[in-house]
Amino acid sequence: MNTELERRNVLPIILCGGSGSRLWPLSRKSAPKQFHNLASSKTMLCNTLERVSSVTASDIYAPARIIGASEFEGIIAEQSSSSSVIVEKYILEPCMRDTCAAIAAAISDLKVTNPDQIVLVLPSDHHVADVDGFSSVIKRAAEAVYEDGGIMTIGIKPSHPETQFGYIERAQGSGPIYDVERFREKPDLAAAKAYLDLGTFFWNAGIFMFKVSDMVAEFEHQQPDIWRSASLAMQNGQQTDKHHYLDKQHFASCEKVSIDYGIMEHASNIRTIQAAFDWSDLGSWSQLHEASPQDVKGNVIIGDVVTTGVRNSYIRAEDRPVAIAGLDDIVVVSQSDALMVVARDKSYMVKDLHKMISQTPWPPKVLNTSGVQIPYKDKVKDWIYNLALPYWAKNSIDYEFGGVHEALDYAGKPVDLGKKRLRVLARQIYCYAEAQMLGWDGNYQEVLDHCVKTLIETGWHKDGGFIHLYNLDGSVQDDTRDAYDQCFVLLGFAALWKAQKTPLAKEWGEKTLQFMDKQFADEKNGGYFETPGGSDIRRANPHMHFFEAMLAWYDATGEEQYLDRAKKIIDLFKTKFFDHENWRLHEMFDANWVPLDNDINKVEPGHHYEWVWLLLKYVTLSGDNSVKDYARKLYATAIAFGHYTKTDSVALTMHYDGSELSPTGRMWCQTEGLKAALALKEHGMTVDGNLASRMLDQIYNRYLDTPQAGGWYDATDSEGRIVSTDMPTSTFYHVLCAFSEYLRVEDLK
Repeated sequence: MNTELERRNVLPIILCGGSGSRLWPLSRKSAPKQFHNLASSKTMLCNTLERVSSVTASDIYAPARIIGASEFEGIIAEQSSSSSVIVEKYILEPCMRDTCAAIAAAISDLKVTNPDQIVLVLPSDHHVADVDGFSSVIKRAAEAVYEDGGIMTIGIKPSHPETQFGYIERAQGSGPIYDVERFREKPDLAAAKAYLDLGTFFWNAGIFMFKVSDMVAEFEHQQPDIWRSASLAMQNGQQTDKHHYLDKQHFASCEKVSIDYGIMEHASNIRTIQAAFDWSDLGSWSQLHEASPQDVKGNVIIGDVVTTGVRNSYIRAEDRPVAIAGLDDIVVVSQSDALMVVARDKSYMVKDLHKMISQTPWPPKVLNTSGVQIPYKDKVKDWIYNLALPYWAKNSIDYEFGGVHEALDYAGKPVDLGKKRLRVLARQIYCYAEAQMLGWDGNYQEVLDHCVKTLIETGWHKDGGFIHLYNLDGSVQDDTRDAYDQCFVLLGFAALWKAQKTPLAKEWGEKTLQFMDKQFADEKNGGYFETPGGSDIRRANPHMHFFEAMLAWYDATGEEQYLDRAKKIIDLFKTKFFDHENWRLHEMFDANWVPLDNDINKVEPGHHYEWVWLLLKYVTLSGDNSVKDYARKLYATAIAFGHYTKTDSVALTMHYDGSELSPTGRMWCQTEGLKAALALKEHGMTVDGNLASRMLDQIYNRYLDTPQAGGWYDATDSEGRIVSTDMPTSTFYHVLCAFSEYLRVEDLK
């Protein structure tokens, strides 16, 4: 290797666009194939990065640049950080304008800073098993480009007549470097056989190399408008650390042209170097079958699959057991939202199938499979900070009569339900204290001051405890002291104490707790009654939220008294709430904690998920791992029986045997499913790897897609149709808590 070339190095630019529709349903627009583990234990992007790592191939490679869609910023950065290569810059496209504009933007700054830089452009989703062979070819190509300039393409010596690749026709010569005669489109089978017989055709790997100055000259001659707009998009973009966001106005003005059509076909000095390393663009399920490890029968088996009499097939099951008998040469891919079956030699037809499916008016899906994390983080942040918090601060607070409006209509106006529940007021205190801790720079203090003032001045009963209902004008409608209400007051004050350490929060939290101990406690059977002095019917739900409040107070203060109280609820959970035989929760009891009849005692899958999250939070805070098994069993019941078949939404209720799902699925049930999935993964417990993505899909595509940005649909039916008529303010607590948990877990990665 020329020592001067070693000093200069080769700059890899990795193209991370494309949807990989020929590998549907695994690869899709929301989770393209480069982010999946296909032919190895690492994703295609990680494998590509490591292929051009200086650790792999001496010092030839400089830190790489990756260009891809801004919507995948999170996953690109996450996967890049897990590889051994250093990334110099992430160039993020605000819209897709094909490879001409992408490459122009990626090299535009180098025209000034380093015009002699040698650049290697390669796709992020190709498979190369022989990394040493790849590196050898790249070194030889780099030497030629360093000496003679021009554009160097990588030509793969064909092993069979392939109709799914483009071809490069080379000129005569002794090799391994040849002049390029012309590029050929994907041929039919007869033409592919003729190319193979002639011996002067290579597969076009879509990998090429050039000096920056040579490619700039080609752009300025052949595509001056694209070069100008892409350069301006780079110059006028915003940069944060390594992340460079292209200016949308300039980049969007670029014509959509591929580098093949826009530059390569008419370039003045273009050559190809013969490569014999194993290569595939994994552009079809048949190619993936060939590139993957096979058993003695020629089958690639991934997931829970049972076969008999099956040969030469690719079978991938990621959501359920799959059994196949007596079929050869097939591809079966089972995902949580789609099942695809195709003859292996017809797998190229999947692209047409995907097009047809894309035009089918099914409910929208943004599902993520194969453990690939959809970059929801930015979406969640935007919804919290820019949409929901300002929207509900402005519209839900009743600044005229005090407190909080019970619900808003889909025009954002208060709904007259004839009452305002005090618990909703307490939940908003929780939400805007949480907003402060999340770093929201809005008017959280104004909301908190208003809500706390109303709560203390008009909500506290003269005999102690907080009332149940307000009239719309702020007067007291029902002064019943309900256990559920007191629990949410405790939670709200815990959040306020954690956020601000205001003495008022601690004072009123202790005052509320003392009232509950005095007026609600059941000294004989444990737990609390529904109202002061006793009650005929008792519920697990207030105790779940009391447990939540005690964990919140312990987390905020570190005081053991709160953890001790939480432990007493754990005892009640183990002895009264949890059905050890059927792995479900009893919700309703008589005064002595005897479960009511099953026809009354409906099972709530959302509460199962909520308890999973709370039990595992208790594990984190207390170190008591004994409750993990309960969490696993509650999860198993909810995931097996609690989701609608057609929509995957979590149902509000079901019968004790898992039948008779309720007609509606509430928004809060989906958020609790998300929290449970996050907690189970965080604790390393075996779960459906797709549950968090499934719940995010439900939340975003069914419940948050409303006329009011920052609002929600509160309920859908088993077919996915909207059945709610307004937006309950109380739901905000569920959504914000779930999204806060999502961001916390994401930040731990």
